[in-house]
Amino acid sequence: MAGVVALVLCTLMLGIAFGAFLCQDEISRVHRRVRERLSPSPVAPDGPAIEDVARALRRLHAEVRAPEPGTTMAKRRGAAAAYEDLLIQAAQALGVPDTLSDVREGPDHEAERLRLEHVLREAGLVID
Repeated sequence: MAGVVALVLCTLMLGIAFGAFLCQDEISRVHRRVRERLSPSPVAPDGPAIEDVARALRRLHAEVRAPEPGTTMAKRRGAAAAYEDLLIQAAQALGVPDTLSDVREGPDHEAERLRLEHVLREAGLVID
């Protein structure tokens, strides 16, 4: 009886080894799926890198603060809108709350932009 049990166990082990050899791709695929479900990979951040945003902010900061003589009003407004969009992107990238997009044009909007610039500087972003 012991010989029959040993023969059955040897046959099962040989069958499992042979099956694992033939199904390596399927086993690795299942292993990868289980690993991804247990520890998902970090999500890539949306938008450009903070270094690119900071570079564009520094470039536009001078243009918004002191536009060259003869610059049309449309170009000034476009530069200001692009600058504010970059401020909002930088705030999102650094996790800084902003309400700049919620405030209408006027003194409150200007104050919110200045506040956001200050908060971003405190967070370590070099704008000037």
